[in-house]
Amino acid sequence: MDESLSVSTRSAFILLQVGVIVFAAQFAGHFFKRIKIPAVLGELLVGVVLGPCLLGGKALPFPGFANGLFPPGTADTPLPVSRELYFLATLGSVVLLFMSGLETDLKTFLKYSLGGTLIGIGGVILSFILGDLLGMALLHVQFSDPRCLFLGILCTATSVGITARILSEHHSMETPEGASIMAAAVIDDVLGIICLAVVLGIIGGMGNDAGNINWRSIAFISGRSVLLWLGSTLLCIFGAHRFAKFLRLFKDSSSIAMFGIGTAMFLGGVFEQCGLATIIGAYCAGLGLCRTDIAYSIQERLRGIYVFLVPIFFVVMGMLVDVRMLADRQILLFGLLYGLIAVVAKVVGCMLPSLFMNFNFIGSLRIGIGMIPRGEVALIIAGIGATTMMRVNGQNVPIVDSKLLGITVIMTFFTTLVAPPLLSMVLAIRKKGVRKEAIDTNAVRLPWQTKSRTVRDFVCREVIENFVLDNTVIQFRKDSTSFTMSLLNDGEKSDYSILLECQKKDFGIINAVFSETIAEIHQIFDKVKRNLNDDCSLFKEIGAEHTSVIPFLHDNEYTLDKILPENCVLTDLQAQNYDDAINEMVLYLHRLGYVRDREMCIKDIRLRERIASTILEKGLAFPHARSTQATRLISAVGLCHDKCDNENLQSKTLIIVLTLCPKDVTYPYIQYVAHMASVLMNHPELDCLRNIDDPKILRSAFV
Repeated sequence: MDESLSVSTRSAFILLQVGVIVFAAQFAGHFFKRIKIPAVLGELLVGVVLGPCLLGGKALPFPGFANGLFPPGTADTPLPVSRELYFLATLGSVVLLFMSGLETDLKTFLKYSLGGTLIGIGGVILSFILGDLLGMALLHVQFSDPRCLFLGILCTATSVGITARILSEHHSMETPEGASIMAAAVIDDVLGIICLAVVLGIIGGMGNDAGNINWRSIAFISGRSVLLWLGSTLLCIFGAHRFAKFLRLFKDSSSIAMFGIGTAMFLGGVFEQCGLATIIGAYCAGLGLCRTDIAYSIQERLRGIYVFLVPIFFVVMGMLVDVRMLADRQILLFGLLYGLIAVVAKVVGCMLPSLFMNFNFIGSLRIGIGMIPRGEVALIIAGIGATTMMRVNGQNVPIVDSKLLGITVIMTFFTTLVAPPLLSMVLAIRKKGVRKEAIDTNAVRLPWQTKSRTVRDFVCREVIENFVLDNTVIQFRKDSTSFTMSLLNDGEKSDYSILLECQKKDFGIINAVFSETIAEIHQIFDKVKRNLNDDCSLFKEIGAEHTSVIPFLHDNEYTLDKILPENCVLTDLQAQNYDDAINEMVLYLHRLGYVRDREMCIKDIRLRERIASTILEKGLAFPHARSTQATRLISAVGLCHDKCDNENLQSKTLIIVLTLCPKDVTYPYIQYVAHMASVLMNHPELDCLRNIDDPKILRSAFV
């Protein structure tokens, strides 16, 4: 772009460029999707066509701009596009990798991180060796020649952005192959930076009089890169929940999303300043937040930004391709050979280690193909080589001259184009990628059926609202508790089902959420009671042996110690029946100031009890309700030494855990009720609890 243009003219020009890119990318993306080809390939090809080397330059002049709508970059940058467009592309890459990090299952990522490291190392080693050997054959020089070393480094780079886009489109980010690819790609970038630092150090040593290589500087750069990556990743993972708790103070989900993407940009900038790729920092930020309850909210709020910026990133990547290099037969031949070697090196180098890590042939092939694209990472390294000088016959010449740069561009273009269709093809194969499925013996499947699709969908929405404590967040992952919910349809049999899959440790909380959801539906829609009367205790076939103590969140405000105060344990209730016991406990809480109008509070509890009794077997009862009369989340435990009117009870002493919660607040109400039920259902000496006279001793069984 002409630097002499005014600011307003330059701004208008950039808007024209972005407008054309957005329209072209959307048309190409939708067209390629319709013909069953990944949209990213269409966006890359659009970039090639619109680039400064074809229609974007003087070949198709734009009115008022003699050099075309997408003129070549200025002389101070090795890139063929303007700095403004490249900046927008960088923003797109940050958004893409941040969203990829949010979609990654952290547990799966960590599980396969060691394997991903070995896979990444295998791909780097073989790619570097084959790339260097090609340079030897092409230039007729030694293995240690700087140009050969640079060709080796260029061959190691992996464009995680392109692979992440394909994995996301195929919903494969959380699979073992997807997690391994992402881990290996990150390792690739880190190792690539270390190799680059080593090679630059060797070249610097070759240029001085003494001929000594500064190994101390190389070790420092390498160690700094590894420590920055590991330290930032651990900091993001272990500090994410505290950061998410801070962001929830802003309430507005849009503000939370902006803070999230701002963090990704900041961390990406820090990584770039320290010599690592921007996209690694963005991915670390997303990976850290993926297990928090704000992850889904951030994804939803950033969807529009993602759709806008990410296609710009891929179009600009296509613009970096100088198709004029194809006119030189020698460059074209060696470029295609370099591209073929780059493909083989990654596929073979990454497949071999993965075959020893429980991946079968198809899984290993997916990993190998996923590591093929070089993309912007190779071009950035090539740009460094084009601006780094070395001494040849007493003259300073660039390590990567125009000929090598053309070969590199062809290799980059080749690997970028072949990877998306190949990866989509192997991901479409309906076959597991692992030899032996990792069966989780703690997993339990919880089916619930209804004859009404409307009822099923309504239950689904209500469960979501009850499960999350933050009304701005819809997520099936809450700290250490997680579950998946599938909606199953069989229209011919009028069977609309919900299938839950969760860990045994999470069964209690999820069962409580469903039970509470059904109870609330009874209050709202009286006409659906016929469908739900028998379903308030959903999973009756799963007994106490499947229920474990629920990990309770001890944050600063809602600890067990505060929900169940020391003075709220009553070991000798005077009531003669269950209803009188509830009345007595509510009156006690009213005197302590935890209940405003005790009569209205009792009505709320009885309304909840009429829908579904909270008296369980073994002489346990968990009356609870949301009430406007509760001043905060409060609980009381009482022993009623008189058998209540319930034939299922096995004891004359009823242990009652009463819980009250204000309406429309974000207290961990359901979590607490489920926790107390789990504690009592699994208590090894339940009969001993009934005979405890000391309130402090009885309270210690729960807190």
